[in-house]
Amino acid sequence: MNKKFSSVLLALVILAMTASPLITTAMAKKPVVTGGDGYTEYVGTLGGANYVIRIPNENWNGMLVVGCHGYMAFNWNPDAQFAMDQLPQPPPPYVGLKLPFALVAEGYAYAASSYGERGFAIKEAMIRTHQLTQYVIGKFGVTGKVFIVGHSMGGLIGLLLGEKYPELYDGVLDISGMRDIVLGYTDSIAVIADINEHWDEMTPEEQAMYGPLRAMLVQMVEDMETQCGGSYDEKPQHYEKLNPVDNAEIRIPMISVTGAGDPLSVNQVYTFRDAVIAAGCEEYYKLYVVPGGHANAPTIVAALSHLQELVDYPVGW
Repeated sequence: MNKKFSSVLLALVILAMTASPLITTAMAKKPVVTGGDGYTEYVGTLGGANYVIRIPNENWNGMLVVGCHGYMAFNWNPDAQFAMDQLPQPPPPYVGLKLPFALVAEGYAYAASSYGERGFAIKEAMIRTHQLTQYVIGKFGVTGKVFIVGHSMGGLIGLLLGEKYPELYDGVLDISGMRDIVLGYTDSIAVIADINEHWDEMTPEEQAMYGPLRAMLVQMVEDMETQCGGSYDEKPQHYEKLNPVDNAEIRIPMISVTGAGDPLSVNQVYTFRDAVIAAGCEEYYKLYVVPGGHANAPTIVAALSHLQELVDYPVGW
């Protein structure tokens, strides 16, 4: 296997596993309401996408965190896929950590949409997440700041929403985000070609590993081309419209947290930062490279430690 793509291969394996009208209450189906540990949970459907909302019972600080989940190539379940609820159970010493529930325990309301679509559904994700944000603000009387927290593809969605709706969101926490979809697209095609070229040289064990990876990458490329109406060569403007690197004129604080052991960082860790600097907006952006991998427990723990910086902005920024 060509070493040039080895880090990209690993990153994509991990990645695979892991302007809207004002919304009124009438547009949402009546939610199912249940009690949790210190919070009330609402599960329903809004704009064709399922959602979850969790409101602290007693210690609500008035603020809202909206979660954005990552890319789902296969086995997508719209009834269960609520943002980062589906992250794998982390190993010690982080057993019991689930980012959405940790946020609620800290006094934040939490909401997340299933997007209503599988795959690289960036436009759908932005519309449904924006709708859900408006719905929660109006329905539950959010009085404090509103933040987006997204991982992997969800980080991409958060960066785009924050750039598009600075009047609605007060900050974005991007965890291991895909910050350059053009690079992700071209890397995927290169890796597929590399696997095909070396397929006959691989052992059965290697084929058993790289075969599913190739299938996933083919699916991801297909999803990206469906979303953008063609290949990058055919529709570059469509890719750039959905690319954080090409939408870096930010006006609200944004923090990106990337694990130093995240292979995706080899190509994408600094791309958005450089684009923000080029746009003259560096006063709104921070990048932290921390011990950890791709949206895994150490990286999430480190990211949570930086949420307070968004809350306190501009103090100490």
